[in-house]
Amino acid sequence: MKTKLIGLGLVVCLVMAFSLPMCAPAPPAEEELADFITAIDGSGSVEIGGAWAKFIEEGTGVEVKFESLSHGPCHAKIKAEAPHFSVDLASNIGFPLALEAKDEGWAVAYDSPTWRGAGDVWVDPDNYWFNTSNWAFVLVGNTGLLAEAGETMPESWDDLLDPKWKGEIIMPSPLTSGTAFMMLYAFMTLYGFNQGLTGSEAEEAGWEYLEALDENIDSYTRGGNTPSDLVGRGEFMLGICSDEMVLPRIREGYPLEWTFCEEGTGYGSGPTFILAGRDKLYTVKKIIDFMGTTEYCKWWSEFAGYVTKDPAAVPALYGGMPKYIPNIDQGWAAENKDRLCEEWIDRIGRVPAE
Repeated sequence: MKTKLIGLGLVVCLVMAFSLPMCAPAPPAEEELADFITAIDGSGSVEIGGAWAKFIEEGTGVEVKFESLSHGPCHAKIKAEAPHFSVDLASNIGFPLALEAKDEGWAVAYDSPTWRGAGDVWVDPDNYWFNTSNWAFVLVGNTGLLAEAGETMPESWDDLLDPKWKGEIIMPSPLTSGTAFMMLYAFMTLYGFNQGLTGSEAEEAGWEYLEALDENIDSYTRGGNTPSDLVGRGEFMLGICSDEMVLPRIREGYPLEWTFCEEGTGYGSGPTFILAGRDKLYTVKKIIDFMGTTEYCKWWSEFAGYVTKDPAAVPALYGGMPKYIPNIDQGWAAENKDRLCEEWIDRIGRVPAE
């Protein structure tokens, strides 16, 4: 009888065990965010970099210790450090650097949920870079100096070749500035490729314009935002510059006005990518996720007037989409950057001012 009772008890225990719900394994614990990351910001402006870092910290709780450099120095820094990088994230940098970082294995691929479906303009097909903004160059003028001279803002890029502007125009150098390199390939497109020319003939037409423009340029700056400051302070009547700091300077009360010129403007991309070999990968991925949100895109478009991937984010400077010069090919520009900059030295031969 005792044996039967033990057997019956065992059966009851087994029945009860199999009738209870199975317990799923506990999900892996969420990693903790690091207190800070390090980053290189390609705007070349401590103001832009500082505002960007502050907004990232407000949105994620992660401090961003950053260095702001123009695109040329950014590219040189990353290339010199490879493969042992001193920063976790490169943001708002030039398209050529993003392509090289992918090709050379400097960047980490990441399938961010907030960037899925954005399209090839905004996300690398293999998820190595994320284009947080398209930016452009504009013509700015000092309203007071123009009025004193009895002049109005030029309406065409051709108007800048008039001898009356000699010494009155300032612009950045493509040797150090991504904005200036964008000007170089945009003018080659406008005056060369878009005129039905191809190859070296198209490039030559672009060089003819740039050499003629050089006759009226007082000096070349290292950064693409510097001309907006110099024109705003009344040091020059006209400047060709990045669109990033135009709206902030106008809001601060600088006597600036701006235009695209009737032909439109060139544009460039401001990709962001994760540097390989660093130890804060989880935290940097979460920051990439945040930069893909509508919240971030709206702030970025409002702060500096950038065009972002989110249609809900209206660029504040333009109030809509800017007018672009047709047929801009950033891939061609990136592939030929070194050669074109070497030719700039041969043809223009002027180094950027400190």
